[in-house]
Amino acid sequence: MKHGLPHFTVHDFRRTAHIHLAAVGVDPHVAERCLNHKLKGVEGVYNRHDYFEERRWALEAWGPLLLKLKRQGRHPKKPAPAHRQIPLH
Repeated sequence: MKHGLPHFTVHDFRRTAHIHLAAVGVDPHVAERCLNHKLKGVEGVYNRHDYFEERRWALEAWGPLLLKLKRQGRHPKKPAPAHRQIPLH
């Protein structure tokens, strides 16, 4: 079906999400968990934390970037990171 978009795969969406999460200041291990990837190596064996609160903050932080990109109709060249300390309870 012709839809006017370049060829893409589901992996392209995951890669784009990972790039965007980094752009808003999300730590790589939290971004991995947002994408439902298992942590690798020794960390994956011993670190059983689910990062639920961190993942929630990451996805909430991603929303405004997606809205900005939609309004612009393109990907910004250098998005400003929105770093935030996540409180530990």
